[in-house]
Amino acid sequence: MRPLVPVFIPLIIGTLLAPYIELKDSARYFLFALSLSPLLISLIRPLRRYGWITVAPPFFVIGVLLISPYIRPELPANHIKNFIQESTDRDTPGIAFEGRVLQGPEYSSERTRFEIEANRVLRGGGWHEATGKALVTIDGHVDTVTKGDYAVFIGRLNEPFGFGNPGEFDYAATLKRRGIYATAFVKDVLLVSKAKEGSGPTRWVENLRARVRGFIDNSSTRHKEPLKALIIGEQRGIEKGLREAFARTGTAHILSISGLHAGIVAFFFYRLFFSLLKLSERALLFFNARKLAMLLALGPVAVYGFLSGFPVPAERAVIMVAAFIATFMLNRGRDWFNVLALAGIIIVLAYPHSAWDISFQLSFASVAGIIYLAPRLRKYLEISDSKLKGRGRMGAFFGRLWNRSIAPALLVTISASLATAPLVAWHFNMVSLAGLFANMIAVPVSALIIPLLFISSFLSFLWQWPAEALLALSGLLFEIMARVIRFFSSLPFSSIRVTTPTLLEIALLYALAIALVNVRRARLPAFIVVGVFIAILVDFGYWTYKAQGDGALRATFISVGQGESTLIEFPDNTRMLIDGGGGFKSEFDAGERIVAPFLWSRKISSIDYMVASHAQLDHIGGLKFIADNFGVKEFWWNGVGDLKGLGDSLAERGVPITVVGRGRKLPVDDVGGVRVEALHPLKDYGFDTNNMSLVLRLTYGRDGILFTGDIGEEGEGALAGEDTKATVLKAPHHGSKSSSKLRFIQKVAPSVVVVSAGRNNRFGFPNKETLERYSSVKARVFRTDLDGAITIETRGKGLQVSGYLTR
Repeated sequence: MRPLVPVFIPLIIGTLLAPYIELKDSARYFLFALSLSPLLISLIRPLRRYGWITVAPPFFVIGVLLISPYIRPELPANHIKNFIQESTDRDTPGIAFEGRVLQGPEYSSERTRFEIEANRVLRGGGWHEATGKALVTIDGHVDTVTKGDYAVFIGRLNEPFGFGNPGEFDYAATLKRRGIYATAFVKDVLLVSKAKEGSGPTRWVENLRARVRGFIDNSSTRHKEPLKALIIGEQRGIEKGLREAFARTGTAHILSISGLHAGIVAFFFYRLFFSLLKLSERALLFFNARKLAMLLALGPVAVYGFLSGFPVPAERAVIMVAAFIATFMLNRGRDWFNVLALAGIIIVLAYPHSAWDISFQLSFASVAGIIYLAPRLRKYLEISDSKLKGRGRMGAFFGRLWNRSIAPALLVTISASLATAPLVAWHFNMVSLAGLFANMIAVPVSALIIPLLFISSFLSFLWQWPAEALLALSGLLFEIMARVIRFFSSLPFSSIRVTTPTLLEIALLYALAIALVNVRRARLPAFIVVGVFIAILVDFGYWTYKAQGDGALRATFISVGQGESTLIEFPDNTRMLIDGGGGFKSEFDAGERIVAPFLWSRKISSIDYMVASHAQLDHIGGLKFIADNFGVKEFWWNGVGDLKGLGDSLAERGVPITVVGRGRKLPVDDVGGVRVEALHPLKDYGFDTNNMSLVLRLTYGRDGILFTGDIGEEGEGALAGEDTKATVLKAPHHGSKSSSKLRFIQKVAPSVVVVSAGRNNRFGFPNKETLERYSSVKARVFRTDLDGAITIETRGKGLQVSGYLTR
């Protein structure tokens, strides 16, 4: 009997569906759901096997109620969010505010982030009380602020927002589910106070972590940064190439503290304490040695959580381990699904947003996969006793070694990989083909590294040379693991990129896996296997049909912040990508983080024509990732400037590069009935890079779309003698004041203008005067900063325009 599973499932579903359910009277809904239980019992009493359905309604509503305050909060008047408006005045540097650091610092290659609880805001010449969480981002690495400190910042507050594209990671919703309704970008920390926190537990833990950090930094061991990630959870210095190698081989989870790491610590110390207890006959007489060893192991697990800084994933990991230990202490640990459900219930009650977190989903999927799949796959891997008897002494020895060590490791790895593969494909658009073999080595090696790091960190306070010796051994083991991971990642097809599966496809994959492992147990799974295969074939046929094109010309202006990128889908489904967004901060790759997820969500894995309007980072910064991960067939550009790493990627993949412009023959001038023209540049005018942008016009029937890059007044003047008429104008240079002059707009005569600009960008794009000029010709203006991705569709007889955020 599994009484907790029917509680956990509706609870988790409730938290997932809460954003789509509005409860104006929470108590009434809860009482209504509670009243359904007796009714359901009376209706299905003969079907006792399905009696768990009766508890679903109230726990579903509880799940909704748990997450609703974060999604639709009722914030007090002095909440930090309510000061956003006055901090955005461009004539001021922002607003000064003080807060206590709750989480952090979290480091990336170029920035430092803190989660703070605001307590004061400076306004009107004096300090006023404030409340609420904010996420503070500072350029560079800041080491003067730690968890528990009070710090004063000055900067601009913003409401969390995403870019507004299909398929993107919903950053704003993620922060709001954590109770964060304001973000701030600041230049520096003005003042740090540690006195208010005194010598409390938070300060003690941070000092402990600082000592461990210094111990590793001052050592001569290699791989200091990965080792710090494994013991104190800091990942800022991990080499990008190493991180990518772990990602490609499906072993990235090794570098982030999670349930696996807490489980390794628990198992190691359980075995250690149990071995020590067995040495004492008195201890064996007075205590249950296994239970006592398990209880004692909880201490090191808690210490490991403190060392990591107790970020939410680490807290969840400790809760999960504690739940497993508690059930064993109460003699309830035989039903693993019940134990998993108990851990899930505790985590959801403590952190209602957990079900939305990728780490939570992958952790629970992997554990559930091991519990369900491993016993059913066991008979396919283990050598039976009858076969062992006929193999002789050596054969029997290696057979038992296989059954006791190698087969269980394979079973765990295969089960966890199968259970998480659909979710990994959904979140990361990647399937690691080398993951099975890489994890077979990485997980056991990490099971040695983590305890060694833990013990060496402890010894660093007491006895230096043994601590350094164990740390050096940890570094050596990590070196071995890193070499193996790099080897697997270098293999052809070690991982493949996949388009984003739909929820239906994910459900079909899980149904197929469950049916296949049960096919020999009953006749019913065989019918399910056939049914799922038919459903998969129908799904494949549907997307194959969609790939033939629907006779429409479709342009989607992707919201990439302060940059540009547009996907063109021609009537025959030929695809052209004009620009790839980008930025002037190297750590953010718009191609990887924005453009690619959008393309994958549309089931697009190849690009026929990739076009760069001009070689500036806000236009070509994201194209390298597209060239590396999508089948690009041709590349067009204006031939002016430096393509940097993009040119190397194109050459490495043998992609034909064509310089196009006015007077140069295009590789194609008609695609699926759409006329393609290059109107600019005619020659090297000596203009700056912006005014030499490639200008393209697509014409389909009576509708045309004019792509203008970043041309300004000079570039627009060079087009004075050309036919530039179009129903849709992509605003030149993001709608800047120096572009979109009235004469040019009147000549184009657009009915729709699309402005690609970043929300609250520092340039003030689009300029107010420019917007007024568009209004003067009665053109409808759509903006990616307000509307998100903007899709324009035409069949040559009129336009349909929609914004992803405002549709």
